[in-house]
Amino acid sequence: MTVELRVHVNDGGELEDLREWMGGHPGVAVRPVARAPERNSQGTVWDFLSVVCATGGPVVAAVRALQLWIEAQVTEIEVEAGDRRIKVTSRNAGTVLPQVLAAAQALQAAPSEPTEGSDEPA
Repeated sequence: MTVELRVHVNDGGELEDLREWMGGHPGVAVRPVARAPERNSQGTVWDFLSVVCATGGPVVAAVRALQLWIEAQVTEIEVEAGDRRIKVTSRNAGTVLPQVLAAAQALQAAPSEPTEGSDEPA
C-alpha cells in the first residue's frame, strides 16, 4: 500500500529544489505534476509535487524531510493528504506537520478501495 501527499508551493520555482531534496529517501517517489496549459501559452507550469510513500517509515521520512526543507525557507506551502489540505509555513512547520503525518497515517490505516484500472485485487 502507498500514500500520496500533494505538496503545493506558492513559488513554483521552489518545486524543483523541494523535489530534489525529498527524492533521495528509500520508499519515497517524488514527481512534479503539470498544470493544464493556459490558452495561448508556451509550455507547462508545475502545479504540485506528488509524493508517493510506501507504508510505514517512508511516510515519516518524507514528512520529516519536508519539515527540514520548509523550516529553512521563507515560504508557505499546502499539503494535501487525502481530503485534508493543510497550510504550513516555516514558523509553524514543527507544530503543523505532525497533523500531516497523522492524516497520512490515517490513510494508511483506512481500507483501500481498488480504483478502475487498478492492479490491486478486488
